[in-house]
Amino acid sequence: MNKAEFEEMYSTYKSGNASAQILQQLEPYKVDNAIIMAAGESKRCLPLSKVLPKGLFVLKGEVLIEREIRQLQEAGIKEIIVIVGYMADAFFYLEKKYGVKLVINEEYNHKNNVSSLYAARNYLGNSYICCADNYYSENVFEKYVYEAFYLCNYTQEYADEYCIWEDESGYITKIARGGNRQYFTIGANYWSRPFSKKFIELLTCDYNKPDVGNMLIDDFHIKHLSDLPITAKKMKDGIIYEFDTLKECEEFDANFYSFFRTTMENNLYQKYEGITRYAGVLTENKTGRLHFNENLWGPSPKCLEVFKNVSSEDLYLYDSKKRDDLIEVISKKFQIPYENLYLHNSASELIKSIMNIMVSEDDIVLLPKPFWSYYPGVVDYKFGKKIFYNFLEGKEKCYHDVNDILSKASSYCPKLIIITTPAMPSGNLIYPNDLELVIKRNPGSLILVDQAYYGFEDNEIDINYFINHYDNVVFTRTFSKFYGLAGMRLGYGIASKKALKTLWLDLPLLRLPSITRRVAAVAIEDEEYYEKIKKEIATVKQWFYKELCKIDGIYPFLSDTNFIYMRVENCDAFAIKKAMEENGYLFRLFEGGNNPYFRINVAPMGIMKDFMDKFRGVVKQYQK
Repeated sequence: MNKAEFEEMYSTYKSGNASAQILQQLEPYKVDNAIIMAAGESKRCLPLSKVLPKGLFVLKGEVLIEREIRQLQEAGIKEIIVIVGYMADAFFYLEKKYGVKLVINEEYNHKNNVSSLYAARNYLGNSYICCADNYYSENVFEKYVYEAFYLCNYTQEYADEYCIWEDESGYITKIARGGNRQYFTIGANYWSRPFSKKFIELLTCDYNKPDVGNMLIDDFHIKHLSDLPITAKKMKDGIIYEFDTLKECEEFDANFYSFFRTTMENNLYQKYEGITRYAGVLTENKTGRLHFNENLWGPSPKCLEVFKNVSSEDLYLYDSKKRDDLIEVISKKFQIPYENLYLHNSASELIKSIMNIMVSEDDIVLLPKPFWSYYPGVVDYKFGKKIFYNFLEGKEKCYHDVNDILSKASSYCPKLIIITTPAMPSGNLIYPNDLELVIKRNPGSLILVDQAYYGFEDNEIDINYFINHYDNVVFTRTFSKFYGLAGMRLGYGIASKKALKTLWLDLPLLRLPSITRRVAAVAIEDEEYYEKIKKEIATVKQWFYKELCKIDGIYPFLSDTNFIYMRVENCDAFAIKKAMEENGYLFRLFEGGNNPYFRINVAPMGIMKDFMDKFRGVVKQYQK
């Protein structure tokens, strides 16, 4: 069918007099669907686009994307696919309200809008390709379309738009950015099935080539214009509007500022709704606390001697000495240069401080799974994106899945990668050569190595080697675990001088309390006490591990720290945990994969023997 014949038949259809034969002949030209792209961040519309995607802006009393959806449906186009990415959940209501289908573009934050079409490639046929931020004063959509076209407006003055040149047949021969006295593309375009098929073929072939994913759809089309013939559908002024900035929105709608102001005021705290602050399990229990991983042997008795010599100066003076006494002690003890060390209120505050500096909204953080729930909690309130890597379970131990870390780091380019060693809750160390592989292959990521359980294990990482060779790694340690000073809230970080120039920016304004630091220094210097309890912890842990191995349904893993992680099979893990709480013992339950897991802290032998006596009976009671 030629174009003149199509137009005659379509005119008959619109008059309401189309026969069954005409409808049959029009069928190949029937629009299958519309693809609406709404994944972008619209940074030129900040600050409003920080709290609301541009497609949800209200202009002249209507939500932009809703007006477009209604116009498509009024034209008889029932299948509508909306490609979302940035603030995707803000669009979810459209599924119920209009029956649209949402497709998530997972690459929106590091690729351009060609990635949205790639995400929707399986839907392309006879398709309108639309943007969520257009406003049409008249309905420009049709149920039947003859061939692929761009909607175009004319500009007398110079416009920084994609301008077109045509041949005598009306096909576009050239598209270039910028021009005057020229038609330019604006608003929706339409692709026929042959056009879509060829576009998908070319895009699939080129997608993983350098820079292709960063292209606008227009630029990709320009690259393949000879293979993708298209025409121009020229529109009158005042029909199609496109909004790139808030100023353009205001010029179009005098009431837009009122919408802007109200939205910003209403959203001042709204973005934080649903985000919860991490907090440990609250309890008055002081004898059965096997859930916090505290050192239940307690600190060196010499730590208490510090409080006998506290003076009033310790309370009313700021510490303004040129060098920090505790950093001097840490430096000497662990042979780490003073300039590579810094203190904070616990390792958890160090971790949060590092995220405050390094993680911005939509930055990707690669986290272990299973995990300490504090990590994703901080990522959430920074509005970062969480990607998880796995651990491997061996017969006796767990292992960091280094291949999974490297693969996901390569795919997602995270801003931050968190590695715990010994790991929590699995209790295993990462091998130094594996750690170096992660650091070396990800120079654009900061590798945060959380060594909260440093001291319990025998195999040490050569810290000086790493901080002398790499600027993209920081180590965090705490006095809460090995040194038994959880109540003092003190931790320290280790990194290269270059890294510390940035990480220092979020340190507390003044030094940590002098009393706290003196207690920590005394603990470090009492090597005899900590070597003694280290051996006792190892002995109790070995006994505990062997006793757990005797219980049907409990499969413990060897641990390099002061707790043991175990898989629970053919038992009601929740009932066991609750029953042990009633018996005075608290521990952690993790859900994952096909089985739940327990993580149980090691305590002095008398406590552990009482725990095991009760635990054996409870497990037997709730075996399936």
